[in-house]
Amino acid sequence: MSNRFQPGDLALTKVFDADIPAGSQVELTERIGKGALVRGKGYFRAPSPGWYVIQQSSGVSTAYADHELIPLRGERSAEQKAKAVSA
Repeated sequence: MSNRFQPGDLALTKVFDADIPAGSQVELTERIGKGALVRGKGYFRAPSPGWYVIQQSSGVSTAYADHELIPLRGERSAEQKAKAVSA
């Protein structure tokens, strides 16, 4: 599953996690390996591979497992489109 995602990809959340509701659009920022020490509200070992994500609308960042994310390949937010055009 890990090869489905790349940093900067957009995804939808399947579950409520921390401060991001299910069905929210997020951007993947950093890969998390199974067993890695995950930072958040405290620290814990990742039970499965996943990603740190950020919800652009709120600025909230948290961690999700791969199976808790739905990829939105090819989908870009208006902000990302603007950055691509100006680059």
